[in-house]
Amino acid sequence: MAKGYEAYGIELDVTDTHSVEHAAEWVRQNFGTLDLINNAGILPEATDGEPHEFASARLFQETFATNVSGAVAMIEALLPMLRTSSAGRIVNISTTMGSLNEQLNPESPYYGMVVPAYQSSKAALNAVTIALSKKLRDTDITATSVCPGFVQTDLTPVNREQAPLTAGHAHRPP
Repeated sequence: MAKGYEAYGIELDVTDTHSVEHAAEWVRQNFGTLDLINNAGILPEATDGEPHEFASARLFQETFATNVSGAVAMIEALLPMLRTSSAGRIVNISTTMGSLNEQLNPESPYYGMVVPAYQSSKAALNAVTIALSKKLRDTDITATSVCPGFVQTDLTPVNREQAPLTAGHAHRPP
């Protein structure tokens, strides 16, 4: 509030159509317009103790349902309100682990990481963002993907302490 902004949250499950519709209606009734930050994400591979030849199809479905389809559901439900804004913003939270270049570069710190459902879901989210920005090209709405860096959150229960950032101490530009 120090800079004149207020933030509100509403609990929702981005994989549940009714939950998404309820959240959209709540925003419509209480505010009428908004900017959207798609931050829902899961990484069940990090704690999967089951052996797989390559990857679990079930974990792929769960991961894509939240990380990709959930973001698309939120965009679709809230885009009518974003269109009423003078300069709407859609920000999809991604990761460098979703970069195809980083996954192929042996010099990258992400090269050795193999969490295919998570990595491919974030690559897909980046592709969704590109398609969305093309679709919105002739509007005042901007769509972008951002990578906040390695942050200590419940998303990465293994080696969390290795993350240099905490949610309360994320980088802020000067």
